[in-house]
Amino acid sequence: MAETSVELEEEKIELLRGDKGLGFNIKGGIDQPHISTSEGIFVTKIREDGAAAVDGRLQKGDRILEINGTDVTRVQHSIAVDLFLSAGDKVVLVVRHGAEEAAQKEEDLQKGDAEKPLPGDEDDKSDGNKLFGAIGGIVVTVGVVLIAFYIWKRAN
Repeated sequence: MAETSVELEEEKIELLRGDKGLGFNIKGGIDQPHISTSEGIFVTKIREDGAAAVDGRLQKGDRILEINGTDVTRVQHSIAVDLFLSAGDKVVLVVRHGAEEAAQKEEDLQKGDAEKPLPGDEDDKSDGNKLFGAIGGIVVTVGVVLIAFYIWKRAN
């Protein structure tokens, strides 16, 4: 599962867990992907009063690559949560900034390609379809005129 061919900035961030905690939420993992094209763990919310907001470097949409030196690029969600819970007061993250947006674009591209018909399988409005549609419109119009004429004729 690719994130795109675009190079995204990676950064090592050290956070000190304060009274308000680390102050961010995560989604994702190999068991419950946040985005279909990536099995990564993504930051989905930064809480105002937590260590992440005070530090300012971790952002919504960042992908977490490591937690205290442990690779989390392909782990279950619960493993990432357990690593955060057992990390202690000092948490060192390696993150890829903007990875969620890049993965979302990749997903959109794949969906766009998947939704395009193969050559020869198009559900297009070919000349035959256009002609059929025009004839159908004429038939309906003639039908309405005939009904109106019939009603008028009966009234007179």
